[in-house]
Amino acid sequence: MTTAEQAAARRVTYQLETLWDYDYEPTHDELTTLYETAKKNQWNGSTAIDWTRPVGTEGPVLNVKEAFRGTNFFTRLTAEEQKEVEIRISAWRLSQFLHGEQGALVVCGQLVNSIPELDAKLYAATQVVDEGRHVEVFERYVKKLHKIYPVDPLLKAVLDEILATNLWELKLLGMQMIVEGLAIAAFNVMRRQTADPTLTQVLDYVLQDEGRHVNFGYFALRRSIPAMDPDKRAYLEDFTVNACDQMYARDERTGFRSIQSVWNEMGWDGEKIWKDTVANSVTTKHFNSFLFQDNLMPRLQRLGLISERVAPRYRALGLLS
Repeated sequence: MTTAEQAAARRVTYQLETLWDYDYEPTHDELTTLYETAKKNQWNGSTAIDWTRPVGTEGPVLNVKEAFRGTNFFTRLTAEEQKEVEIRISAWRLSQFLHGEQGALVVCGQLVNSIPELDAKLYAATQVVDEGRHVEVFERYVKKLHKIYPVDPLLKAVLDEILATNLWELKLLGMQMIVEGLAIAAFNVMRRQTADPTLTQVLDYVLQDEGRHVNFGYFALRRSIPAMDPDKRAYLEDFTVNACDQMYARDERTGFRSIQSVWNEMGWDGEKIWKDTVANSVTTKHFNSFLFQDNLMPRLQRLGLISERVAPRYRALGLLS
């Protein structure tokens, strides 16, 4: 890729309407509570985490036996290969978290401008600080562990669409509900599997912020969706079902497939291992269930974003009974 192509890949062009709120009247009691909680629960990534420890040495970053339980390839790896898989796969996963957190940082900066009500702007401002802190700690950890891998094309496409839209409702839905929901599911799975004390600290602190972020999107959308223009509502519904279709890893064409690059750089058949993982990994199935069935789908139903028009598509994906 040339320098010009790299610069173009990093640029997202958009038009963003900036809205003022001169009424200064509270509109969301729930967001006022979230705002107060966010102010109380700020933490410093430089001092809250013990960065003096060498990462990946006191305990495995990723419990690879659990992560790849059920697959055919893993049982054939030597102990040395398993350790290499642990470091590289962990670095790839955490790199995607890092890129996602940077996306959230930029989107929340947009929301401060575009969301119409002051209490929502105030809360969004606290999330900008949160996301900057998350970028800081994930970057620091990944660089100590191994290296930063490129952003997955699917993740970048979703983030770019959220960044480029001029609809603040889609920014809330895409980032706060879908991407942040994905992050919470992934963080929880990795938190249960890791035995590295530094990563444990990082995930514990980040997770306490992420719950507020998802609630921000839910509370603000719950207020706005009932009065939404039908065409705009249909646009949000279509965006959501399309994102779920791509992210719900169920075959070789879906999910975050750039993980194949890790297997390839180890000299193995990345596509074959990816197919094996999607078909047989217990962790992958648990992650899908936790993200979609347990969290995302119930929230979308409560928001009224699974209409009879799109429900058949969710049923076809196996996400709705």
